[in-house]
Amino acid sequence: MQGIDYTAGSIHRLLLRTAVPMLLASLVNVITQLANVFFLGHTSQSVLYVLSLYIPVSFVMIAIIEAMQLSVQVAVARSRAGGSRAFTQLFVHMMGSAMLLAILTGGIVMLMTPVLSWFYRVPADIGPMFTLYVGGMMAVSIPAVLAAVTSAALRGLGRAQAASWNAVGMAMLNIALVYTFVSVFGLDLKGIIYANLITSVLSLAISLLILFIRREMIFERFAFARKHLMALRHVGIPVFISYCMIFLSTFFFNKIVSHFGEGAVAGFGVGYRIQTMAILPGIVIGSAIGIIINHNLQSPHRPRAYASYRQGLLQSFILYVIIAVAVWIWRDPLIAFLIEDAATRAEAAQYLSIVALSYIGMGPMMTTLLTMEQSGRGYQAILLNAVYFLIIIVLGWGLTRAFNEVTYFYAVIAGMNVVGMSSFFLPFMRMLKREYVESSADKDISTEGEATLSNKSYSTQT
Repeated sequence: MQGIDYTAGSIHRLLLRTAVPMLLASLVNVITQLANVFFLGHTSQSVLYVLSLYIPVSFVMIAIIEAMQLSVQVAVARSRAGGSRAFTQLFVHMMGSAMLLAILTGGIVMLMTPVLSWFYRVPADIGPMFTLYVGGMMAVSIPAVLAAVTSAALRGLGRAQAASWNAVGMAMLNIALVYTFVSVFGLDLKGIIYANLITSVLSLAISLLILFIRREMIFERFAFARKHLMALRHVGIPVFISYCMIFLSTFFFNKIVSHFGEGAVAGFGVGYRIQTMAILPGIVIGSAIGIIINHNLQSPHRPRAYASYRQGLLQSFILYVIIAVAVWIWRDPLIAFLIEDAATRAEAAQYLSIVALSYIGMGPMMTTLLTMEQSGRGYQAILLNAVYFLIIIVLGWGLTRAFNEVTYFYAVIAGMNVVGMSSFFLPFMRMLKREYVESSADKDISTEGEATLSNKSYSTQT
């Protein structure tokens, strides 16, 4: 099994070599999402309204996708020495778990759709459209989850470039299909469902083909072993809970904004979707750091684990200075390009004018959270996430009801992004330094002392 050796060489180059292909795939995903908003943004406000209401629901499946792919990356990286036989058993266990979770979760969400319509007070004429879109996307999420698992396996094996090129190709195909289904055939939200179904199935097939061609996976008789699911407990469950918290938070975010009307919900949804896409590079960098850390857990390499986080965080900060300034400066042309409805466009622009510059803090914060989740500190990340979202919901709800202005809610989000930057990464950096650098140095001193005593004892006997 060949791939990148993360235990030797320049950490800066390893971060770039790992993160850049993943970032390329991430940026292509951003373009895909923007293309979806563009094509649907030139249909009707009702379509954008449904798309905005779906944002919290989408995080339910994103929770499974992120939990599974991070678990697979960590498990594969830590068990790489076992060869193709061990990888095949691990991979089959993870794929089976992913399928069961996707089917179970999708079924629950479908059953809960009438409750969501009631909670958001969806107009009667839009209700069937919302129900159809949620049901279709939940069904399509099953192959999407499996495709994410196979791509994560490739990254864990050190084949990030193959996974990224697969993602790039499927994203380009997705854009072409959405244009065809939405703009040419006029299928609106159904076009998104059909495009995602086709690209998810193809992505899954290509990733599996790569694994077999590269002889990473072999035909092996399945034998259940609980040890293959340990990564789900230590990595997957914390990640899943974190994204479920994002689901709950955006669920209440939409409720706060819905007080100001359908146009406000549609505009906020577009602005928040742009923000969701903006955090992807931070997630990618955190994921790359996590891969390097998990390859350097042995005593001689532990200082490299700390160095990878420090250098990765610096890269994240520099990148997000560029992203934040760019989004803030070009927010009006970007939104005007994406959306045709004037009221929705004004609300989205107002959101970005307040929040965009705070991405300078949000990016490194997301990098830190992803690194925590992949280095065995997932439950600490959950606690930090819970505090972050709870403060936004409580303050946002109180201020918007007291002053009857949605801008107070946007200001709370921006403020928490700035506060979270220093509150998250500084304590975590000190913790990593103690664990990976100082503890490693103490062990080296202890080992040298024992060797010296051993030598003295030997010389006395002679």
